[in-house]
Amino acid sequence: MSSHLVMFLSASALFVGLAGAARAQTGTADLDAIEVLADRGDTARAREGLDAWLSANGGQASRAELTHAWFLRGRLMSDADSAEVEYLRAAIDGDGPFASRARLRLGQLQLAQGDLRRAAAYLEQLRADDPEGALVPVSWVWTARVAESRGDAEIACEAWARARSSLKPADPARVEAERSRSRCEEPARQPGEVVTYTVQLGAFGTEQAAVRLRDGAADIGVAVRVEPPSGGVRVYRVRAGRFGSRDSADMLARRFQVEGFDAIVVPEEP
Repeated sequence: MSSHLVMFLSASALFVGLAGAARAQTGTADLDAIEVLADRGDTARAREGLDAWLSANGGQASRAELTHAWFLRGRLMSDADSAEVEYLRAAIDGDGPFASRARLRLGQLQLAQGDLRRAAAYLEQLRADDPEGALVPVSWVWTARVAESRGDAEIACEAWARARSSLKPADPARVEAERSRSRCEEPARQPGEVVTYTVQLGAFGTEQAAVRLRDGAADIGVAVRVEPPSGGVRVYRVRAGRFGSRDSADMLARRFQVEGFDAIVVPEEP
């Protein structure tokens, strides 16, 4: 994710005569200072400062400033639904870098909530609306994570490649992209060697029992499959996803565990 602006105004200087100060200092400096408070976890003062800024400047602020303000309102909301409303406003009605930041947040929010289709759509929209923007490289990281959560290794590998080629060497996400993409490029191994991981929800002696679990687990929005017996063992396995890294498989397993499923990560054989 992109770093926040670093301009700092002390809380005391900002909020002494808050309404008067807001009127005297129109522009982005006040919003940057409010965002610093949000970064530090001082949400009460950040909300107070944002409300005062909007009251004093909302009628004369530029579109870019309003986009920043709407983005901040999204950050400061206490529930995901309200945050999504504000981020959507910034993404649809706004412009500039904070419109792109809002689209990125929307993608992250939907991934956290398990709506992988909408998460992917928001990230694609970010790149379509701002193809040369500073957030395009990190958007590919999140697209790869969404694809991995869906068990789509092909799209994930392509996204990791794009992220690796566009992220700056000093960006921490570059390390993750290089590691993940390198797994995609590993040559085929000998039979019996582990190449992927999957999440297993259960194993049953009858196909009917496996199908019942598959259908119930599919409600969380992830493709779940029943694998037929193999290797002479009459067991039907219920599984989801295929991943090149254990960490990615663990993320999906935790999603199922939160929903009450006995999900475990197991290796797959080629």
